[in-house]
Amino acid sequence: MLSNLFRKIVDLSPKLSLRAWKLFYEITARLFKRQIDWKFMNYGFTEPQNPPTNDYGVLCGNLYQHLFNKTDITDKRVLEIGCGRGGGCELVLQYNPKAVTGLDYSDSVIKFCKRAYKQSNITFVAGNAENLPFADESFDIIVNAESSHCYGNRELFFKEVVRTLKPGGYFLYADFMGRVHYPKRPTQITHCGLNVIAQQDITANVLLSMDQSAAYKETLIKKVALNPLRKAIGDFAGVPGSDIYNKFKNGHTIYFSMLCQKA
Repeated sequence: MLSNLFRKIVDLSPKLSLRAWKLFYEITARLFKRQIDWKFMNYGFTEPQNPPTNDYGVLCGNLYQHLFNKTDITDKRVLEIGCGRGGGCELVLQYNPKAVTGLDYSDSVIKFCKRAYKQSNITFVAGNAENLPFADESFDIIVNAESSHCYGNRELFFKEVVRTLKPGGYFLYADFMGRVHYPKRPTQITHCGLNVIAQQDITANVLLSMDQSAAYKETLIKKVALNPLRKAIGDFAGVPGSDIYNKFKNGHTIYFSMLCQKA
């Protein structure tokens, strides 16, 4: 009930959506501030042929690796927009980039990231995806994983991606949306100045990950959340039986990934 009410509120206007999601993630960051090992905030990804695992970090890391493997990251300047608790920024260091910047709208998660990660070539900044605090052509690669559905104006976001990417730079993108509306997304991206090189429906991979991580999520929610909030948090976490899980299952919602390039 609480999660459905929240989703109705964020649908009322773009500005209200952005503020509501920021409030939600600020509250979540405070609830889970002592969970230092919790570094990812996505539904994860796995292949049917992979050995089953209930390791939430591995499953979430797989989603990033699915994106990172689409291009060469070596010696590149990388920006993750919507970095959450910083797990993706830490993981991309394994691909030997020149420098990594993580940006998030939540001040609380940026404070967490600055405490948790001390590597010399990683930086965290609080900021708005629709008005990035960076100069033109600052990055070779921009990553956005399971974040853009929270934004009030995705067209502004895509234009900011184009502005801050170097010519020939890559945009590694993954998110979910209503399947009936999905055909509009590549057109919207192209209109903003990016070429869609490849796109993929990864809903089945995400669902399999959600199944495998269910026990971990349910245990964590019981540990940190008061009983009246557990169902709502479980809905956002995508535990089996939640609204988003069922929408993936029945085909109403698609989870996609894309490789795009600035001309």
